Amino acid sequence: ELTRDDDYFYARGTVDNKFGVSQLTSTFIRLKKEGFVPNRDLIIALSGDEESGMTTTRMLAYERPDLAEAEYALNSDAGGGDLDASGKAITYNIQAAEKTYVTWEITARNAGGHSSRPREDNAIYDLADAIGKIQAFKFPVRYSDMTRNYFRETGTQLGGELGEAMLTFADNPGDEAAAARLARESSYIGTTRTTCVVTMLKAGHAEKALPQSATATVNCRVFPGVPVSDIEKTLREVVANEGVDFKMLGDPTESPISELRDDVTAAVSRAVHARHPGLTLIPSMESGGTDGMHFRKAGIPTWGVSGIFMNPDEMFAHGLNERVPKAAFYGALDHWSIIIRELTGGTR
Repeated sequence: ELTRDDDYFYARGTVDNKFGVSQLTSTFIRLKKEGFVPNRDLIIALSGDEESGMTTTRMLAYERPDLAEAEYALNSDAGGGDLDASGKAITYNIQAAEKTYVTWEITARNAGGHSSRPREDNAIYDLADAIGKIQAFKFPVRYSDMTRNYFRETGTQLGGELGEAMLTFADNPGDEAAAARLARESSYIGTTRTTCVVTMLKAGHAEKALPQSATATVNCRVFPGVPVSDIEKTLREVVANEGVDFKMLGDPTESPISELRDDVTAAVSRAVHARHPGLTLIPSMESGGTDGMHFRKAGIPTWGVSGIFMNPDEMFAHGLNERVPKAAFYGALDHWSIIIRELTGGTR
């Protein structure tokens, strides 16, 4: 349930992505009421299963020939501006790529038995050992021209120790100290490498019985260009226990980078500079996953151009403490109107 105080709106979805849904919907209503007539078709596509299989989006991207004719798509679920701790705008990020989302369940099995007769082997212990190895493992550093430029621009604006690490990494991604410093930041580690993390556990069936199985859910965000099969191979080598089963959940989607185009960049620049004159716009890679991956895979260039401006350290999307600053919400109300008017050259 939505709650609020003087500074924030609180609720699941306030950032991800009822923020974008409400902004897009209100903009379409506003333009309609104002009598705006675009010079091309505008299609607003909302889905309710982005976090549970993206079935709707897969249908829209792969089974609707009329939508496949779209010249490009703009995504409200990615991109946006970064603020520093003082509220100063640092950069605006146009999301042009995203990591591959893939999940495995890893399961250790055992014959079990009565808890009064413990065995030397135990499914939970075996799984705990596998989890510890995954926790300790760091995938190798990865980079692209886009991510290096992202750190160069962001580091210049941010300054300080973290900013210096970004600049060092941009100049030399092989610098281990700079990469290690970025890896300590939850907001930036995903831009430097593939990440895998345990997110759920399930084990045993009774307090007085030895566990016959123990399962961990391992969610990975794979750097673009790295095959999912390589990640599973690496995880199996890290776990180093042939008795631990791996089961991939779902069908991961690897999507290409959408190269920026001048007219879209100009329209987004106008919207951003209406609030933050002169702010640098840079293409970026999303660490998370969005519906945009399917439109990109279907051949429709897609860019994330959210109107949100936030401090990355306040990004609690998916958490029970998810919140969005009121200033970010109300400050974004003109964002999409400016972009749409600029790109469609319509009449009133």
